[in-house]
Amino acid sequence: MGASMAASAGFQVRLTKERLFYCGMALLITAAVVIGFGPSWFARGYMESARPLRPLSPLVIVHAVAFTAWMALFIAQAGLISARQHKLHMRLGMATVGLAVIIVILGVLTGARSASIASGPPSVPPLTWFAVPFFDMVAFSALVAGGYVYRRNPQTHKRLMLCATLIMLQPSIGRMPWPNSTIFGPELATFIAFVLATPLLAWDLIQRGRFHAATIVGLTVLAGEQLLRLAIWREKAWLTVADTMVRALT
Repeated sequence: MGASMAASAGFQVRLTKERLFYCGMALLITAAVVIGFGPSWFARGYMESARPLRPLSPLVIVHAVAFTAWMALFIAQAGLISARQHKLHMRLGMATVGLAVIIVILGVLTGARSASIASGPPSVPPLTWFAVPFFDMVAFSALVAGGYVYRRNPQTHKRLMLCATLIMLQPSIGRMPWPNSTIFGPELATFIAFVLATPLLAWDLIQRGRFHAATIVGLTVLAGEQLLRLAIWREKAWLTVADTMVRALT
């Protein structure tokens, strides 16, 4: 009896720590998104922007609203699990999938428009830069799809959904008001975004003593997408494909 109670108490402690970890990661990502997109979206007109702001088109507004909704839904879902509201969490699951589809479509369309009007970083050619939203959306859709397939396996599901949301770190970090430096650029923003995703590795080691398969898959998708993008985004083949997509979508 005593051993059973001790095991139950140990499980509750691990469960509480797990809830704190995922809620903490949700808040970390949200903070990065708010800081990065503060001048151009959340506090537009109230925060100084590093670059002159273009007028917001209807497409960009809808895109921003959808991504904001994703962050709100992600926090809500993490909170529902912490509050043990599993049934409501699952009911919102279909809304999450539907919103993910909308986000992918809007992400690619907005990226194509950005490339067509050269609104990306001045140091990166527009068609080169289109690789960022395009491959981000490919990785995001793959991870969300995996999370949906494994929705009845909580440990796998939550890791894949967290990795999907971690994709939003890079555009947020790239827009943060970093000090002017010749060192900081898209490559460094990519690296910082990936480093901020690695607490999941530490969590696995601390709680399990080994990496969870979903963690390995999720972070491999994140790293692979970023490395593939950087490897090909200046190549002629990619520029030809990007030009065709941008022309077709704008």
